[in-house]
Amino acid sequence: MRKAFTLIELLIVILILAVLMAVAMPLYMGAISESERRVCRANMQTIANAEQAYKVSTPPHQYTADLTVVYPNTGQRPSCPILGPTGYTVEVSTGSSTGGNGAIVPAGGIVIHCADASHGSWAPGADRD
Repeated sequence: MRKAFTLIELLIVILILAVLMAVAMPLYMGAISESERRVCRANMQTIANAEQAYKVSTPPHQYTADLTVVYPNTGQRPSCPILGPTGYTVEVSTGSSTGGNGAIVPAGGIVIHCADASHGSWAPGADRD
């Protein structure tokens, strides 16, 4: 007599796998989203460092909102994991801009924005994370 799985046993195994996937998938997707946010934040910090290098190397010693002039200081063009290299903009504060944590950025400071709303913005000196 040959032994085989019954239909009920097979359905129970599929049900158990479905429950495990239902538990694991949100955790996996959350980890992916968090890693994309962290990569984007690291890219914003790279842009801020390039802005600082530009500020030191130019005679008027001011930040610029034109990223094409600061990209040579980054080594490579930072790229948002979702939107690509066009996802970043820099705002030179007039004293009324806010960083990612809501703190006011002093006049002359910079705020780096990602066009993806979930990645937000970052202001060196004003944001602590």
